[in-house]
Amino acid sequence: MSNENQDIRWKKRFDNLQSAYKLLQEALEANTKTPDSKLIQMALIKAFEMTFELSWKTMKDFLVYNGIDVKLPREIIKQAFANDIVEDGQLWIDMLEERNLMTHTYDEERAHEAIQHICKDYLQGLAQLHQYLLDRLA
Repeated sequence: MSNENQDIRWKKRFDNLQSAYKLLQEALEANTKTPDSKLIQMALIKAFEMTFELSWKTMKDFLVYNGIDVKLPREIIKQAFANDIVEDGQLWIDMLEERNLMTHTYDEERAHEAIQHICKDYLQGLAQLHQYLLDRLA
């Protein structure tokens, strides 16, 4: 694949990420207004999963565009940290593990824990990546 196609690929993926990130922000706002709604809590968790998934895939495309070939999410996160794309590599590993747990198991206690992590910690990492990629579009 040519470098131009790779450039377009990460930018297209980033367009999708921006849409997912906006939905996550809307879900966070809805959860703040109605913190006891199980439906909103589920939407928040799903919005996080979708945003996280598109985040690591966008990082992968961006790394490939910059000549770094990586495949697996954990490997991609490590390379993104090593290349200053993300500031907190451990936070991204934590997000990966949380996403994996939430995808395969669901119980209310885990859901509440996940929501706390999303609101308190993960949003900051996602926002930092979002801003980093926005800066690269200019």
